[in-house]
Amino acid sequence: MAKSDAEAEIEKIKILEERIRAPSIWCRLPCGLRFEDLQDTRYDEAIQLLENNYLTDEVTYRSVNIVSDKEGSDEFVNNARIWMKDKMSLAAVDEETNELIGVLIMRIQEKSSFSRTFSRVKLTYNINYTNIMTFYNEIEKPVNLYQLLDIRKYLKVYVVAVKTNFQHRGLVKKMLKSAISLSASANVPAIAGIFTAQRLQDIAEELGFVKLNEILYKNFVINDKVIFTQTGVNNHAAAFMAYRIPNIQETQEMQTQQIPRFNIAPCNVNKI
Repeated sequence: MAKSDAEAEIEKIKILEERIRAPSIWCRLPCGLRFEDLQDTRYDEAIQLLENNYLTDEVTYRSVNIVSDKEGSDEFVNNARIWMKDKMSLAAVDEETNELIGVLIMRIQEKSSFSRTFSRVKLTYNINYTNIMTFYNEIEKPVNLYQLLDIRKYLKVYVVAVKTNFQHRGLVKKMLKSAISLSASANVPAIAGIFTAQRLQDIAEELGFVKLNEILYKNFVINDKVIFTQTGVNNHAAAFMAYRIPNIQETQEMQTQQIPRFNIAPCNVNKI
């Protein structure tokens, strides 16, 4: 039986709503992966990935064995959920299985909150998590990125995580390239983050990131104790690095909810 005009119109509206809710796809790779907006429907899956891969692989968390510390892991997870809610993060997804294989968790940082960020007391309770946050704070605090790059906001990288069996395939570099595209589309003129592994720092440098401050792991001491001792081969320091995106002019008002959608397209891995 043929549909009535009203039924057809309702169906069109439903299809349109689904398209509006669909994530923007920032990159599609020949190997069958795509990079898209990390949506709230994938938050639980992202947390599972972080617990099973990131906390066991990332230098500082691995060094203090935070996976065996439920309180510390829970604090990290709670913060990760807060970071993801800013809707500026990316998901790496297997096209065939729709499986989440990586995340790049990011938030926009504004100049107006710069002094408050480092002046307020961090509400952390677990000693291991507190030590890691103190370390990150000490790396980032000396750098006034807004003054250095003459900007009012930037996109901050909090987490770079890829499932173990997908690592060493160049995905992190391509995810960071997609993050630069996302930042540019939102008229956010810079992207920065603390990179704890030497390989990640090398990748960021290849993309044009500049090292602004670093602390050697052996020099970070609390109560006469070196906190990070099991950092892995060649991982001697964590670094705060930033990239100023060329030709991006800031708008007066934040418009993070008005990022234009992109058509699906293959990545150009030869340029940012």
